Amino acid sequence: MKKFHWKGIKNNQYLTGDIEALTKDEAIYKLKEDGVILTSLTSKDEGGAEKIKSGKGFSIFKKKVDPSQISALTKKVSTMLKSGLPIMKTLEMVKDQVEDPRLAEVLDDIYKDVESGTQLSVAFSKKPDAFDTIYVNMVRAGESSGRLDTFLNKLVVSINKSIKIKKSIKAALMYPAILLTVAVLVLAVMMVFVVPVFVKMFASVGSELPGPTKLVVTISDFVRNPITGGGSVAIIVVAVLLFKNRVRNNLAFRKKWHQTILKMPVIGDLALKSQLAQMAMVYSNLNDAGVPVIESLDITALSSKNEILKEAMQAAKRGVFSGTPLSELLLAQPVIPKAFSQMVYVGEQTGNMSDMLNTISAYYEEEFDDAVVKFSQLMEPIMIVFLGGVIGFILVAMYLPIFKMGQVVTG
Repeated sequence: MKKFHWKGIKNNQYLTGDIEALTKDEAIYKLKEDGVILTSLTSKDEGGAEKIKSGKGFSIFKKKVDPSQISALTKKVSTMLKSGLPIMKTLEMVKDQVEDPRLAEVLDDIYKDVESGTQLSVAFSKKPDAFDTIYVNMVRAGESSGRLDTFLNKLVVSINKSIKIKKSIKAALMYPAILLTVAVLVLAVMMVFVVPVFVKMFASVGSELPGPTKLVVTISDFVRNPITGGGSVAIIVVAVLLFKNRVRNNLAFRKKWHQTILKMPVIGDLALKSQLAQMAMVYSNLNDAGVPVIESLDITALSSKNEILKEAMQAAKRGVFSGTPLSELLLAQPVIPKAFSQMVYVGEQTGNMSDMLNTISAYYEEEFDDAVVKFSQLMEPIMIVFLGGVIGFILVAMYLPIFKMGQVVTG
């Protein structure tokens, strides 16, 4: 028997629990017989720990399919369906056109499932490494409404926006990362090759070295020593790996780290606005798809990579059961900006929530782009001043004894 963790609604209450069944379908059947309206069902391993589909544990070694490949695939399927091709012919054609071997294997399995009578959305749900919960629910909504091509087009827009946000973050971090790498390389060369030349020259003079010079020489000796220098590098690498592992596998620690990120100047603003833009876009698409509010909020929360924002959305979702407007619930969450809640309020009052959510997404996307520009503009002078200051200090420290000797000679 397998164990499954479920979330759902029963007697107008949001409940969670575990259930044992031979298969996932049997678990769904049992819960429906018990009067539970399911919003989430995930399998658990033998030890009882929930299997996370976001790349944790051993799955970190399994590379996910590139989102740009998913976007291109989705666009092709949408275009073919719109032209009138049946789904089986469409899947057969696209799986032969895919270059990525991992995606080709995924599509081959989906094709076989659909051929055997499985619903397309169910076939997609069996491949969480390629198609997430949002994707599956949009496909399900397209099947229910008979407008699969339309919802696939919405997915293309959604995926492309997510790719754009990720690229913007990488671009913002690229410049300071390059400068920092150059700084480390320059300092390493100076400490390993340049400073020892000066040390030999100073040793022949035999005079007392100034304090700054002694400091630089001590650091150079530390770096050049295989035990101290090499050991320090090894400790740093191990510390980084342990930190990443703890963030990945320890929820309490991950929450503290995500909270710290949001409080960081500039970086916190970047993280918050990028997540808000994505969450508004996801909720808008699910709302357009006719997905129930509770399930939409649950999926929107899961779409966030920040545990604090995820927790805030889950809290708002629980409050919806009491009939409280979503805007009030979001306003009660300190991490959610008032502007976000106020725009949701406008959508509730006008009865045009989908358009307002699209407006929110576009607004925070623009805010995010501005934050990226400000971050880049801020980091450039900081890194240049840092690099120049450190190298300048080393050069001055190395030339101080020479200046001192010159004063003795002229005196």
